[in-house]
Amino acid sequence: MARLAALLFIALLTIAILLFLTNPELLEEVWLWIIGFIGYIIALLQKGFQSISSLFRGDEKKDTAANLPPTPQKTAPSIPASPQPDQLQQKIMQLEQQLNAQDESYTALSASTLTVLRYLDDGESTLGLLFIRKKFFAYTLEDTFRKEKVAGETRVPEGIYPLNFNESLSPLTIKYRASRPWFDFHLEIKNIPGFKNVYLHVGNTHVDTEGCLLIADGINASSPTKMITQSRLAYERFYKTISALLKSGEEVKINIIDEDWFERSKLQTTL
Repeated sequence: MARLAALLFIALLTIAILLFLTNPELLEEVWLWIIGFIGYIIALLQKGFQSISSLFRGDEKKDTAANLPPTPQKTAPSIPASPQPDQLQQKIMQLEQQLNAQDESYTALSASTLTVLRYLDDGESTLGLLFIRKKFFAYTLEDTFRKEKVAGETRVPEGIYPLNFNESLSPLTIKYRASRPWFDFHLEIKNIPGFKNVYLHVGNTHVDTEGCLLIADGINASSPTKMITQSRLAYERFYKTISALLKSGEEVKINIIDEDWFERSKLQTTL
């Protein structure tokens, strides 16, 4: 391509010399135009050469890439998926149907107004489901199970206990009254051997429990520290419901059941 440009330059230069020899005045008028035209032709030829060269290089790259072996793809290790909220809700609905079935396996659940069905203990927190008259109401979170009680870090034993107001004006009661105009006294799980002042209240993780029962509308079981969410909304709904029952004179009991109940009752549902 450079050789072609040089030949063209020589040809134009020869024409310019002939014009100079035959008509010097004409050369003075057009010499700038001739030089500009030469430069334009050279640039145009170089651009065309580059385009053609890049086209051939592109084809070569395509051919080379086509002949290369495929790059091995890294496969991420498989991680068991945690149950999604909708899947958990489906299992809870299935469990609710089974609890309401007329079967001897479930008669223990009808012995109380409230049922807490524990289903997971990771050594730090216990997750459960709260039913009111065998209808799912909220999620629960407690401390872990311990053979020997550690104060403020141990869940209460399995059993059926009375639930009523603790009519003492404690600092926590005063705090709740200040932010909740509908609140009177804390709801306490009573007559627990070795435990006292076990309330149902607001909280998110085992740090908030100190042996009490937390309730909430949401749950995050996939996090390293098990967590329940939207606790304030669930607690207000729960408190107003149970408070109305107690003030109407109903005797309210809470039945707390350990995780092995699923196996003992031969339920098909697993959470």
